[in-house]
Formats: sequence, structure tokens, C-alpha cells
Amino acid sequence: MSLILYLDTQDYINLFNEPDDGPYYRVLSDILAFRDHGDLIIGFSFATIMEFITKPNQENRLERGRRGQLIKDICGQNAFPYLTDLADGARFPNGGNWMTSENKKFVSARKFRREIHQKLIATIADQKGLNRNQRRILGRKSTVSQLIRESGATWGRTRSDYGDFPVSDEIIESRVLERFMKGQCSDQEFEQRLNGWLTDPAEFSRLAYDYKDMPNMIDTIFGTSVDSLVQAIGKVVSAVNTLTAHNEKTLETRRKLTDAGVHKRNAKKLTKQIKLPTINASPMVADLEALLGVGRAGHIGHYLEKTTKRGFHFKRSDIMDIMQMCYTYDCDLFRCDKAMAHMFNDYGPFKGKLVSHFNDLPERIQMLLDT
Repeated sequence: MSLILYLDTQDYINLFNEPDDGPYYRVLSDILAFRDHGDLIIGFSFATIMEFITKPNQENRLERGRRGQLIKDICGQNAFPYLTDLADGARFPNGGNWMTSENKKFVSARKFRREIHQKLIATIADQKGLNRNQRRILGRKSTVSQLIRESGATWGRTRSDYGDFPVSDEIIESRVLERFMKGQCSDQEFEQRLNGWLTDPAEFSRLAYDYKDMPNMIDTIFGTSVDSLVQAIGKVVSAVNTLTAHNEKTLETRRKLTDAGVHKRNAKKLTKQIKLPTINASPMVADLEALLGVGRAGHIGHYLEKTTKRGFHFKRSDIMDIMQMCYTYDCDLFRCDKAMAHMFNDYGPFKGKLVSHFNDLPERIQMLLDT
């Protein structure tokens, strides 16, 4: 069975920013050798896409496509499902679908055909001069395809035909919509082409930015919730730091009292320290597991409990890192930064999985293969 590896977004950034003969690519070459031999599968997720491809300005259009292509070149059709689909049983490699579970469809041939038919029925209802038999014939579902075939319609062959609706060059060149409407394309091909296009990392930036002119995707989708978490965690960390500073001053005062001749017992009574707060994360973990699936939120509780420890350093980026770590349970190796690796070095389910340096991956992969 192949090992499963999840790369950190920073790995893709480093690879993208250096020449093909750079040090990161030399390490990647060793990693891909394991993949090409069948010993390793590399997966990506929604976070990989949104963190790596998010550069909304028009001048970054070509770069976005190249970034998406880099993910495809490394991972192929191997995606971790969207977090909330995990509770419904969605699992890696999920048919390459990083937005939903493998069996969900953004575009359904049956639904698309039904909507077109309903529009035809509405048009017929407004037409005058049609007798009952003509309305009955025109109202048949098969009539739509027949009318389009007989009319010689070429709709869908140029980008302007779609107006503001985002489509790829492949969709236009394949004439999949035209052929589908003429009954010359199977439902399976229609759904595969459109759903495959919608979840293609290299095409995603066109959907999100070129046509919709969206701002930073992470801020748009997760900004409000991340802001709330940052504020809540920030308050806890601030309280712990304030109490820690108070206790340090208290100890300094105690030393001064004992140096002045006060008995240690009395000095201790006069300078009592305040116990640092603790967090019982169990209720929150239970709520999160209802959303993410049983056994997938323990690390979040572990992190929250760490926030009350002395010297804890919080970064906003921790939130996205923790979200991605929901996939660690499915991985053999998971790339993360040094701080996160240290944070979870005592968390049992992640033992032996976290890799804090990209350069260590070939050795760690070989070690697992040798065991």
C-alpha cells in the first residue's frame, strides 16, 4: 500500500519561486521518484488551493494558472475532501475533488436538461397561434435536442456565447454543451467534463478571479470565523501573559522580603501567586467532531489547552494550519512548520507523522518503507 503525504503550502511556494534546478526541486525529484514507483501518493486540499493560488490582481492571472498546474503536476487527482464532508464519509483521494465529497456533483446532466426543458415550456406557453397538438409535441423533452439539431445552432463555440458565465478553453473547444444539447454527448461525459473543470486547480483561479473578480479567497470565506477565533485565543493568551507577569513580580517581591529578613513562610503568605487558567476543551472537541467526524478534532483541543501554558506564542496562521491538520489522521507523513511540529510532539495520534523540514522527507519516506 502506498504511503500518503501532505505537503505544506510553503513547500509549493518555495518550489514555485525557485528554478527547476534549485535545491527544493532536487529534493522534490527524490520524492517524486517514490511516487512514480508507486510507493507514495501526494495529496492536496482546499487550503492548498486557497493559500497557494490566492493572488487576485489581474497581473497575476498567468501566475495563478501556473501555480494550479504545479499542484496538479505533483498531486495529480489526489485530493483530501472538504473538511465538513469528512463526517459524511468522504475520504482521500476523493476522485480529485477538493470542494466536496467524491459523489457530489456541482453539475448534474439530468438537472441541467430539466431546467432547459422548463424554459422551453415557459416559452411555448407565451406563444400564440399554436394548437394543442403542436404544444404537446413541442413540450416533449426530446424536442429540445431535435430542435437544436435541426436548427443547425452553433451556440457555445465562442466565449461570448456564455456571457458572464465562466468557462474554460477546454469546455469551448470540446463543444460539450452544444453536443449535449443536441443529444450527441452522454450524460457521463457531460458531467465528467464540467465537474472536472470546476475542480481543476489550474482552472479554479479563472472561476474565482478572472470572471468573478473576487478578493482574497481566504478572507472572503474564512475571514469572519478566523477573526473571531483570533480574538478569542488572543484574549486567553493575553490573560495568561498578564498573570504570568504578575506572578513573576510577586516572586521578585517575595525574594526582596526574605532578603530583608522576613521568614520564608510569612513572605509566601504575603505574596501569593495567581493560578493560571486552564481550558477544558472536551465539549468543544465533541461539537467539532459532529462537524468533522469522530476522532478528527482532538488536535484542536490539544492546541487550545496549550494556549494557557506559559510562553505560548500565537500566530494568526495557526488557524489554517490547525484546520489542515484534520487530514493528518489519514496521512503517513504530514509537512508542517517547526512550531507546529513542536506543538504536537506530545500528541499521540500524530506521533511519527509530522515533518518539520522539507529536506527530511526523502529519508522519512524511506524509513517508513523499510519498516
